[in-house]
Amino acid sequence: MVVANFFGTKRRMTQLTCFKAYDIRGELGEELNEDIAYRIGRAYGEFLKPGKIVVGGDVRLTSESLKLALARGLMDAGTDVLDIGLSGTEEIYFATFHL
Repeated sequence: MVVANFFGTKRRMTQLTCFKAYDIRGELGEELNEDIAYRIGRAYGEFLKPGKIVVGGDVRLTSESLKLALARGLMDAGTDVLDIGLSGTEEIYFATFHL
């Protein structure tokens, strides 16, 4: 997927391979890092204006830093972020519809 860099000092196109059918994932440092997580959050918040988003993470050592970068991007775009901490997909779905 090709995504424009709207938040840098110059506009350029970047090839992102971390977007999959149902999620965002990739090799840390190669396909996904904190900067990309921040930019995804910022772009999502800027363009979709969701108002409120639920985030969580799994037990991988990288989950916390990527989650915080994503949340920072969302908040910089004016989105309220509810961090439910250590959670699986089921808890994220539940929180999205009930919190």
